[in-house]
Amino acid sequence: MTGTAEWLASIGLGEYAQRFAENAIDFSVVSDLTEQDLKDLGVLLGHRRKILRAIAELKSEALVSARTAAKPAPRDSAERRQLTVMFCDLVDSSALSVRLDPEDLRAVIGAYHDCIADVIARSEGVIARYMGDGVLAYFGYPQAHEDDAEQATRAGLALVDAVANLQTDIGTRLQVRVGIATGMVVVGDLTGEGAAKEQAVIGETPNLAARLQQFAEPGMVLISESTHQLTDGHFEYRDLGSVALKGWAEPIPAWQVLGISGVESRFEAQHKTRLTPLIGRDEEIELLLRRWRHAASGEGCVVVLTGEPGIGKSHIALALQERLQAEPHITLRHFCSAHHANSALYPFIANLERAARFERGETPTEKFAKLEALLLRFGADADRVVPALANLMSLPLCDRYRLPDMTPQTRKDMTLAAFLAQLEALAARQPVFVIFEDAHWADPTSLELLAVTLEKLPRLRVLLLITARPEFAPPWPGHAHVTTISLTRLSRRNGAALVERVTAGKTLPEEVMHQILARTDGVPLFVEELTKAVLETGLLQERDDHYTLSRPLPSMAIPTTLSASLMARLDRLAPVKYVAQIGAVVGREFSYELLSAVAELPRQTLEEALAQLVRAELIFCRGEIPRAVYTFKHALVRDAAESGLLKSRRATLHATIADVFEQQFPEIVEAQPETLALHLTEAGLFEKAGEYWLQAGRKAAMRSANLEAIAHLRKGIEVLAHLPDGARKDRRELDFQFALGPCLIATQGPASPHAVAIFVRARELCQRLVDPPEQLQIMFWLTTASVIRGELPVAEEMISALLELAEARGDRPTLLNAMRGQGMIRLFMGHLTGAHEVIVQAFEAFEASNEQDRLAARAAGQDAGVADLALMSWALWLLGRPDTALARLDTAIRRADAIGHPHSQAYGCYYASILHALRGEFLTAHGYAERCLALSEEHGFRQWRGLARAVRGISASFLDPSSAALAEIQAAMNEYRQRGLSTRHHRPIRAPEPGLVVEPSARSHARADRTGSCHNQPQ
Repeated sequence: MTGTAEWLASIGLGEYAQRFAENAIDFSVVSDLTEQDLKDLGVLLGHRRKILRAIAELKSEALVSARTAAKPAPRDSAERRQLTVMFCDLVDSSALSVRLDPEDLRAVIGAYHDCIADVIARSEGVIARYMGDGVLAYFGYPQAHEDDAEQATRAGLALVDAVANLQTDIGTRLQVRVGIATGMVVVGDLTGEGAAKEQAVIGETPNLAARLQQFAEPGMVLISESTHQLTDGHFEYRDLGSVALKGWAEPIPAWQVLGISGVESRFEAQHKTRLTPLIGRDEEIELLLRRWRHAASGEGCVVVLTGEPGIGKSHIALALQERLQAEPHITLRHFCSAHHANSALYPFIANLERAARFERGETPTEKFAKLEALLLRFGADADRVVPALANLMSLPLCDRYRLPDMTPQTRKDMTLAAFLAQLEALAARQPVFVIFEDAHWADPTSLELLAVTLEKLPRLRVLLLITARPEFAPPWPGHAHVTTISLTRLSRRNGAALVERVTAGKTLPEEVMHQILARTDGVPLFVEELTKAVLETGLLQERDDHYTLSRPLPSMAIPTTLSASLMARLDRLAPVKYVAQIGAVVGREFSYELLSAVAELPRQTLEEALAQLVRAELIFCRGEIPRAVYTFKHALVRDAAESGLLKSRRATLHATIADVFEQQFPEIVEAQPETLALHLTEAGLFEKAGEYWLQAGRKAAMRSANLEAIAHLRKGIEVLAHLPDGARKDRRELDFQFALGPCLIATQGPASPHAVAIFVRARELCQRLVDPPEQLQIMFWLTTASVIRGELPVAEEMISALLELAEARGDRPTLLNAMRGQGMIRLFMGHLTGAHEVIVQAFEAFEASNEQDRLAARAAGQDAGVADLALMSWALWLLGRPDTALARLDTAIRRADAIGHPHSQAYGCYYASILHALRGEFLTAHGYAERCLALSEEHGFRQWRGLARAVRGISASFLDPSSAALAEIQAAMNEYRQRGLSTRHHRPIRAPEPGLVVEPSARSHARADRTGSCHNQPQ
């Protein structure tokens, strides 16, 4: 393929060649084109699909080519290197040649060679030569690995088993002998001619491996002393002592490898760059140490450390961790991520996975065993903690545990309680230092868990250090045990001291120091990184105790921003820059396995690039390759690396990352579909991204994580805008809008502008799709909005039509809601007797419904049974039956608590607060209003929050007329009105000020049939 014109012609789309040429699109950038790029070029939809498929095939061919290129290619220049050499020989091959027909022997040897080739390839070795029934293999050339000796030994054991299990028709079990040796060799000289040409290995190592193989018994793997030293601890051995080998004057030590050792370390090695001492933060560290002493003595404390990016929040956290190393304690670290701001409990789940030492390739059962062992080791209540956390991580329980069926909210409460119980168990053993980094990116559920933890902390031996950017607004109220520290920038003197720390005390030229301090403006990260960039430019010459400029300081020698500084450092080594940018596209944290799959670089090249990034202190490394995980030192470092990529290149990388997640990390796709959705969105693969955004939204909604669900679903709707118009797009958007409706009803109320906009849009989609099954429920949402806005005549017409349609179509869930809706409208219009009759019928219908229909009816936002009973209580009280009204309301509250549905609980509590206030029971009313408000604050129920505040204020003003509750009442009702909601029907209960009265008697309420002056309360 020589160019785009030929390529387009080969796929039957040569008519676009001129357009590609006009836009300077040559064959080198074809693979970077996205669907949006093709759309901008004016390529028709069908042709776009065809081109994108052809591009995918190009990428596949390129991958194959890359892998082929990674295989050893002949070299004309020799090199000196350490190499592990394996000789493998088939036992009794001479006897087989006598007994078998040559064709049969050929088949046996061919199967034997294929078996060896497969095993060697899987162990990343290279077959250098087939010698009849013998095979020579190299480990460490042409690509060296730090574990070549280990891989060769594993391959030797695998060969013994694989050949023994080889299926042949000769009636004899095949056996091999294996000899392995490691040592320095010269490799690369080409010997032989034509097909016999190969790279020779010169030295004693290949001869030693051959002699060890000859000494070995059938089915035995023998290794040399050097190989044993490199692999000691990974395997079990039998020391054969020194053996006499032909060609060696003295006996040579040898070991038989018996099998893989069971004592291989399961703990991650920590590879962290040593911290430079803090400068200008003595007061902050001293305060933290005082708080730690309080916590260690049993008075738990919280410190919130805030400051702009790069100001040193993480440095302080790590410095305190180092200061505490000499004291007995437990450290827990949680990291939030901008990419997981709507992934419920992401930082806590990631912490558990690290602590339990999960590894790729482990079965869910194996991971569960690790998790259970971790939790039990620290004294947690197994029955309380293990099932909840295992369920959160989608791990199957063993027979010892049982997880009963429960509502999403109950499961969520159980999970939060489990995390808290785990912390309590740890604190009972030793003082605990908890670091919670980047709280400004925390998901709502994690913040909820933090808020719950804060309440319990004063009784625990725990210091909780939270770091966040200035925009972070803590969702919890003020506490005496919470201290906030706002970090300020370094003074010029401290900035200069930090520069000298980086230069190891050597003085910089005055003009260089001046520019560094002027452009970094006291941000420690800027100072560190910019100073390092200056030292690496080659502009400075090192003297005894100072640096001098080798030439005048050019204008571009010192980058004007940190991003430019970081990119300049990355540009000096292309592999380092490429690897850093790929990691940046993945996120702040990335694993070696994922990076390796995406980058498709040779292993040694990739490892060297990562090592340079670690040495440059751009990233930290945790664990050993291939299980290593890398983290950018700061989010700002990651942003700078990513910003240097073209949009088209970023899109390509996001697409590759998404593909790797799907193919190699299915557990992440299952647990965090929003992660894949994000990468697909950035890649411009909008249709597929929409599928995962919808999955993520529904998953969050099932856990009552409504705020996260709304965020996911709105992102999904945004990506749909990129899809071509048509029924398919309308159908998918309706899925999103229908999933979004109940979440908005719960958090903002059914008459909020956002909710109504969703309902109206969903109705438009229903009209286009011609009577989809969601249509009736959407009609009910719109009817409810009209009720709350006080548009009762309009709502009455809508509900009558809806009832007829629901009955005609047999739509039981909608019928349950519509019957209650009709009762509510009659009640608010003052038709009390008719309202009560319809509501009773609605509840009877609910009682007669199956559980599936009851759950489906919650699309209205709350449980239909709770809503029926709550509304019935108001009708009964207005009809002069206060005791029966109270009984129905109590039943409603009990049901809401039994099903554990937060929005239904808030719904019932609000109705209860009103009823008790009308009965003159203001203390009880105040209690229900408080509970409704607490539920609303916890779950973001804005509608109930405003109404509950109003009722609480009214109740407080009756209990204590001198209180300042009137201002709260007015503010709450103003907020309610500003959101477009009607307060016209809130008359029977008023605050005690001149002209306002409360009418608690049944007789006064009977006047409602004449005046229509009843409570207007949202459905």
